[in-house]
Amino acid sequence: MHDQASRTYGCRRRPRANGALALAMMWVSVLAGSLGAAGAHATSLDPDGGGRHAIRRTAPCLSAAARLRVAARLRANVEALRRRGLLPPGRATEPAVARAVAMSWPVVGATGLTAPGVHGIGAFVDHDATYPDHLRDYSCGGRSYDVSSGYNHQGTDIFSWPFSWYRMDRDEIIVLAAAPGTIVGKDDGNYDRSCGFGSTPWNAVYVQHGDGSTAWYGHLKSGSLTTKDVGETVAAGEYLGVVGSSGSSTGPHLHLELYDSADRLVDPYSGPCNDTIGTSWWANQREYYDSAINLIAIHSAPPEFPECPEPEVPNLQDVFAPGDDAYFAAYYRDQRANESSTYTVVNAAGTEVWRWDHSSPAEYYEASYWYWMRRLPTDGVHGKWWYRVTYLGREYEHEFWVGDAPTPTPTGDVTPTPTAGGSVPSSGQGSGLTLVALMGLALAGLIRRHRGRRCVPARAAVHYRAAEM
Repeated sequence: MHDQASRTYGCRRRPRANGALALAMMWVSVLAGSLGAAGAHATSLDPDGGGRHAIRRTAPCLSAAARLRVAARLRANVEALRRRGLLPPGRATEPAVARAVAMSWPVVGATGLTAPGVHGIGAFVDHDATYPDHLRDYSCGGRSYDVSSGYNHQGTDIFSWPFSWYRMDRDEIIVLAAAPGTIVGKDDGNYDRSCGFGSTPWNAVYVQHGDGSTAWYGHLKSGSLTTKDVGETVAAGEYLGVVGSSGSSTGPHLHLELYDSADRLVDPYSGPCNDTIGTSWWANQREYYDSAINLIAIHSAPPEFPECPEPEVPNLQDVFAPGDDAYFAAYYRDQRANESSTYTVVNAAGTEVWRWDHSSPAEYYEASYWYWMRRLPTDGVHGKWWYRVTYLGREYEHEFWVGDAPTPTPTGDVTPTPTAGGSVPSSGQGSGLTLVALMGLALAGLIRRHRGRRCVPARAAVHYRAAEM
């Protein structure tokens, strides 16, 4: 599987308590409580940078002429495959009022990319035939686009986020077949770093399902397409290609376009303003606002987002020296106003160093990010630290190291876990932290001299498919 990642928390080594150790632990607890009372509650803090990451929608994903050419070629391919017995005979042309296929999510992180999310929604199908600026998506909202030349968006645009060009260059965001079927067409070898409208063809895979409906997977990266040929079958969840920006495109994204057995456009989302279907074609339809954090990360400098099509410069870093400046960031999809996030940084002794809150200032951002610069304490406890963000009842955690790391942790290693209220210990700030940190160092020395083994209650094992986060 390309999209499977898991992490398990279980037994770990803990010290046996003796008299001296217990006394030291008691004093650390007292100091942390008395000196850190002011830091027990998070305060709102404006970020040092970030904001909305705008998704440009200035061009049709396919021109009318290109769409007609693709449709004609696919019809010819289907007829040829039927003559060879690789496809069943043509089906009746009844309206697509019931679920024809049960589709899974088609955009995921490649194996080894453990970020909890990798995508955002750029546009749904536009159900308002008038133009320009007359928009109506399946839920009667305006999350679509049209252009003055007469194009109404005819598919679902799923963009990669964050660092779409950086990840495209590393083949990190991939497209899977949303439903099983037979490949009825492929386009490959075309330029894949487009930044606007153009006549260059896209790279795409076209799959016909068992009911005769067809899915178009467009804008793929050149040379990344499945090696299977036209006429071969694919299973649901099977690799098709890498998210790219080929054809008429403003950045790396998948354009998913669906047609029923009578070649009528289908919007797979069930909603009050979608009359192309009755029941959702998604096995598990996502919420209209699919709000989540795609990544929390730490940077050595602010991330850089140059002009299209230059790759981003993430400046990711997971190993720091005491006194270094670290930039703590979170990358959101579908972030909405009044959805507060709580950010905490916990040192290797388990002491909370910083805690703060933040909410988006806008009603809605399809993609956004925020970062805060913090200077790590010069007397900071060496070892593994934690950066945690709680958002909409879910806690996201990222590990990093202060001092020498025995094994550098993979950048982007973020594990979402269910949030338990009060699960993060509170501590002080300012001068009180220094004293607590010194006590922590003394305690660490005692622990090293009194090693033992104890099985602590394990945090529930977390298994997730990036496709379902």
